[in-house]
Amino acid sequence: MVIFKVMSIEAAKLELIEWLTKLDNERMLEALLFYKKNHESVSEAEDLTPAQKAKVYKGLDDIQAGRVMESSEVWKKYGR
Repeated sequence: MVIFKVMSIEAAKLELIEWLTKLDNERMLEALLFYKKNHESVSEAEDLTPAQKAKVYKGLDDIQAGRVMESSEVWKKYGR
């Protein structure tokens, strides 16, 4: 990124930490936490094994092909 040509990653992190400690905007904090949680889930997906990724892709293919059922049907069939 262009910003890292001007400042180091460490300096950018420190600037963000300082900004966060002073931030009082609740909506901004919620948005940042949402972004953080989404980023963490993407990182976790990168750690999946090839077999796990294949299962995820099969599930996505099933959804696109309409091979889905309501959650209530799943609970009736398999229980809670």
